Amino acid sequence: MSHFLKIRTQIKEKEHLLRSLRDLHYQFQEGENLVVRGYSNNRETAQVVVNTGSQYDIGFQRRTDVYEVVADWWGVERNTPIRQEGFLQQVNRQYAYNLIHEQAKEQNLMVEEEETLANGDVVIILSERG
Repeated sequence: MSHFLKIRTQIKEKEHLLRSLRDLHYQFQEGENLVVRGYSNNRETAQVVVNTGSQYDIGFQRRTDVYEVVADWWGVERNTPIRQEGFLQQVNRQYAYNLIHEQAKEQNLMVEEEETLANGDVVIILSERG
């Protein structure tokens, strides 16, 4: 029986996903049909695979327009300090942060102020370049 769970995300752009994983200091591989390891030699494939430091991996599978996170969370949580909810929040937050900065640059906006709130949310104030 497979323990794999697939979670749809709002992550669309691979370059921002990879940058976010680097920013968060995760070790990962990128490619096609990479193996995501799970319980009892169960396997899935993905285009980005995060090494958790255990025999369980976290994968990002490209679906039509977004990525899905696929992992045997039972194994990941049992064998590593990584928790599903925390991991997803962390990656989504960093992805959004990188995406906002990239879009601001493309629209010739500059960051006036940036503040991280107690809950980890980031407030970014942008203005037009003068």
